[in-house]
Amino acid sequence: MIWLILSILANTILLLILKAFPKFGIITIQGIVVNYFVAGAMGILLSGIPISIAEIPHQPWSWVPLALGFLFITIFLLLAKTAQTIGVSVATVANKMSVAIPVIAAIFLYNESITFWKIAGLVIAIAAVYLTSVPPKSEIAKGNVKGNLWMPALIFLGSGLIDALVNHSKRELVPDNQIPFFLSLCFVTAGLIGLTIIIFRRIKFTEKFQSRSIIAGIILGIPNYFSLYGITRALGSNVMESSALYPVNNMGIVALSAIAAMLIFKEKFSTINWLGILLSMGAIALIAFM
Repeated sequence: MIWLILSILANTILLLILKAFPKFGIITIQGIVVNYFVAGAMGILLSGIPISIAEIPHQPWSWVPLALGFLFITIFLLLAKTAQTIGVSVATVANKMSVAIPVIAAIFLYNESITFWKIAGLVIAIAAVYLTSVPPKSEIAKGNVKGNLWMPALIFLGSGLIDALVNHSKRELVPDNQIPFFLSLCFVTAGLIGLTIIIFRRIKFTEKFQSRSIIAGIILGIPNYFSLYGITRALGSNVMESSALYPVNNMGIVALSAIAAMLIFKEKFSTINWLGILLSMGAIALIAFM
């Protein structure tokens, strides 16, 4: 259970840090790229390199870091943009409603159990995440939502693919002793892809690299590593099936990030938002304990 709690805390901290980037004048792409190199280095420093570099192309998971790296940087940029323009809670809902994708994949690909309470909890969870993140009328009036709905739609799809691919890699492809190194490769790949974007922006728009982005990236990279490491370890702990673990993890992130955004950034919550938070707690109970 400790790994699940770690994942929830780390993911919540991630969203709050991204929300704070503009306040400190951080260029988001620069901070995110540094963050990925920091997260990649953490896995290697903490666990070392279990196989030689020459062996990587021969591993059954060798293709996964490239796919996940691309998804990581793309979804992270969309999350940051959504959190900064629409709100933390909206970014969270787009990210966490995607729970349906890995849950359905786990049930059909790995024959995980289907119970009435699990299905009911999943339906309530999706409804709860939506209600929690319905933006206030004041935000809609400002035009922050209209015209930007494509961002949460892509976040939904991409986040679901990330969760499903991480689960598949943990179950079928990556030995336990290689997980930290595998995650490091995914993060470094994302960083390299992001670095090409920075170079392009430098050439096209003469955008200078900020020294403060290094500090921001370090601060962001630590929880980023543990957000993925935590959920990966939770998947292997047998505390619950992945089709139950993902909804519980996502509902915890939704509720905690919503409350944190209200307290730290003074985001406004309506009665509907509070109803969503309460429903999320009920969904967790149904999925995890029934």
